[in-house]
Amino acid sequence: MKFNQTPTITLELKQGSYPIYIENQLIKNGLIKALISESDNKETIVITDEMVYRIYEAFLPKERVIIVPEGEASKQINIYTEVVERLAVLNLNRQSQIIAFGGGVVGDLAGFVAATFMRGISYIQIPTSLMAMVDSSIGGKVALNLNHGKNLIGSFYQPDAVFIDPSLLMTLNREEWINGMAEVVKYAVGFDRQLYKFLIENTLDTLMANEVITRQMITACVMIKCEIVSQDELDKGIRNYLNFGHTIGHAIETYYNYITYKHGEAVAIGMYLKIKLAFELNLLSQEAFDEISDIYKRYQLPTHFDKNDADAVFELMARDKKRVTDEVDWIRFEGVGKLGKGRDHLGWLMTTFKGILNEGAKDE
Repeated sequence: MKFNQTPTITLELKQGSYPIYIENQLIKNGLIKALISESDNKETIVITDEMVYRIYEAFLPKERVIIVPEGEASKQINIYTEVVERLAVLNLNRQSQIIAFGGGVVGDLAGFVAATFMRGISYIQIPTSLMAMVDSSIGGKVALNLNHGKNLIGSFYQPDAVFIDPSLLMTLNREEWINGMAEVVKYAVGFDRQLYKFLIENTLDTLMANEVITRQMITACVMIKCEIVSQDELDKGIRNYLNFGHTIGHAIETYYNYITYKHGEAVAIGMYLKIKLAFELNLLSQEAFDEISDIYKRYQLPTHFDKNDADAVFELMARDKKRVTDEVDWIRFEGVGKLGKGRDHLGWLMTTFKGILNEGAKDE
């Protein structure tokens, strides 16, 4: 793939590297058609969803687009099968290329298709949601869901490049901004005090109205993720910390059938339960807890789910990939910018988190 522009960031890996471009107006300036024309005669197919296609149809080559349904339902085996069957009908081969143009679901689906079709073909990530820009488009995790849980079929398969166009976020509704901000908060409270300060000094409305500072925020998040992934591509060590809030979050998403809570909202709840636990264990000062609570309010993130659903949600948590026998591996919050690894008895965690949920219900 050719693209005559200096990358904003390069993700360096032991088995290679790839560029990440972060620039406003990339799509309106013809990025996708340029990538296709510069693809050295590779057959290129764009995978996107119905909503993204409606918004950006004018910038897409209609004869080279596969459109999937919007939402988490597209990360199912039946949709995956339909897509790879379509690629076979179109006579794509091992020299072909996929462009994933959409949010996290499209990126996961298209990436998994690329990883498995013809035993692996190249692909490019062009994320359209804040969630995908700051997190899921980078690092090569691709996956499908099963009825028993989220991302239970998956692989590590790195893209050839990632193109992030923050100006695309101006088409997102408030709900999608909130969804993406959960991952930004994860980077801020778990990894970076400068980003933490940035969130305290700004608001959701400020970010939604300002492409310049939004680009700065996205770049900060991408740099954090690249630094971690470059050290631990296959999630065997330090990359585990990026799962902060996700064990509980995935269980919440699954229980509510990916409808009541979006991914970021569910992760926000998972993080908050651990943050509140850290406060109760005297690992976090009252001042820091109040600051984080204010950040949650500023970016309109949820802090708990219905306490009456706790048993069912935590039972799903017990099935998570990170469980070991009757214990569960999880990422603990130990203070602003400080995460740690824990392995605790599932029963103790369930009882403790249920107590926090009960407190949250009383505060409403």
